[in-house]
Amino acid sequence: MKVGFAANHKFWFILLLLGILVVTRIKLEKNFVHPFPSIKNLNLKEASFLNFWGILLGFRRLSADLAWIRILQYYGTHEEEENQDVRGEHICLKEDGYKKLFPLFQLVVRLDPYFHFAYLYGSGILAYNHERYNEAVSLLEEGVNNCPKYWKFNFYLAAIGYKIKKQENKVIDLLEKVVKYPDCPVMIKSVLAQLYEKKLQFNKAKQMWENILRTSKDRGYKEKAKKHLQY
Repeated sequence: MKVGFAANHKFWFILLLLGILVVTRIKLEKNFVHPFPSIKNLNLKEASFLNFWGILLGFRRLSADLAWIRILQYYGTHEEEENQDVRGEHICLKEDGYKKLFPLFQLVVRLDPYFHFAYLYGSGILAYNHERYNEAVSLLEEGVNNCPKYWKFNFYLAAIGYKIKKQENKVIDLLEKVVKYPDCPVMIKSVLAQLYEKKLQFNKAKQMWENILRTSKDRGYKEKAKKHLQY
């Protein structure tokens, strides 16, 4: 009897502490300027239990990192999960066609609106690997809204715009500027190398593949570079 009473008492004590914690977080949000804007339109379907606890306890950046790891687990190294058809076009072999990519990237950037690489990497994958241009543009526009001074988002928007219009020479011009930056995703370098090959600019393509082989830590892209260089 005493054991049951103690367990019941402990339960209500923990519940009371949680209630105090929630009220305290609400008070803090109202009275102090938080480094992050308030969360709007959080995708409840893709958000995990850990994400909500991270938000509640004030660990939004950590929650974003956990959501980022989830993307890497979901997407993996896409070259290992794709084949090519007779026209040389990529066919996605994942069962769901990577339908969750966009909402997962949205989850990351809404947890941490200043996670620049997530916008760049996500929009690049959506646009260049899956031709989901509207989603890529939407992700970048959200980045522009959250980080208006981060001008690389506009570069990517322009490059995707030219890609949609099939103006490949203008895409190349823009991507040549983007790849000069150390935080440029390796996927963008791969896109540029393949555009060079398509335009028969084999020396430039070779230099880009060698750059990927030398600097990338992604095993999938390194293997892809070796194949193009015929190592």
